[in-house]
Amino acid sequence: MVVASALGLSAGEKLVIIADRNSREIARSLAGAAREVGALAMVFDLDEVGVRPHKVLPEAWCFALALAKSSVFVASSPPDEVAMRQHLLHLVSAYRLRHAHMPNITTKVFVRGVRAGHPRLAAVGQRVLQALSSARRLVCTSPGGTDLVVDLERDAKWFAQLGVLEPGRWGNLPAGALYASPAAINGTFVADASMGEWFGRREGSLGSKPVTFRIRDGHVLDVSAPEPLRREIASLLNAAPNSSRVGLVAVGVNFAIDRPCGDPLVDQNLPGLHLSIGDPAARVTGAKWSAPTSLPICGRDATVSADGVVLIDGGFVR
Repeated sequence: MVVASALGLSAGEKLVIIADRNSREIARSLAGAAREVGALAMVFDLDEVGVRPHKVLPEAWCFALALAKSSVFVASSPPDEVAMRQHLLHLVSAYRLRHAHMPNITTKVFVRGVRAGHPRLAAVGQRVLQALSSARRLVCTSPGGTDLVVDLERDAKWFAQLGVLEPGRWGNLPAGALYASPAAINGTFVADASMGEWFGRREGSLGSKPVTFRIRDGHVLDVSAPEPLRREIASLLNAAPNSSRVGLVAVGVNFAIDRPCGDPLVDQNLPGLHLSIGDPAARVTGAKWSAPTSLPICGRDATVSADGVVLIDGGFVR
């Protein structure tokens, strides 16, 4: 699905895959799919070119990217390699590559997250996006206890991550979510799917240990979770003046993801409504503020309505 529909790879084109020891199986799968359509796949391993962390990509890899049409990043993403990943994304733009960005992805997450054919996913996403584009209020509830009201500006800028990649632009995969920065948000959000950050990776699936966020006027007032998790979340939310402010709402529309996997990279595409606290992605949402931190939090089995019209019912896209 990634090679054929998201990357749109054709016979004779070149694909560069950047992997590491933990993602070699995924890299082999992608390379095999590329060869099936007659493309040339080149796999580069970050663990085979010296001691990590790397600050830039090796020169030979840059040359390979210059000759390619598409690229995929499926390696781990330690914080001290951010400069190297920025270097990669700069080359994606400069060489007009169709780039699928899948940092830290596991085989399980990869298989579950990309099952939806991207043309069909894009059609469903565009239908939901049309309903959201004129909406002023979203209401989200869930059996787990979420009861949230999201108000939107009249000219709210929604941006879609639906898995169809364009030359010179990169997108996260798995895909299937629509994002906007809220004007106001109030109520309770229960993260019973997954969270981001290092403590989120440690906790994994939150189905049996949900975390409750109480939100007023766009800011998280308090968090209910066992210690030391509550303290760790609080520390992140207090890192900067806007670190506790909800920067993004994400309406997940990926109908092929039928249950959480414990990784927000996938779970934010689960049909329902999810949040990201902190960075509002101002470049694409038009938000007039910023934050140096970002904490995605994901729920499950949600019902989401836009101006009274139900778009997602108990985790299923209508």
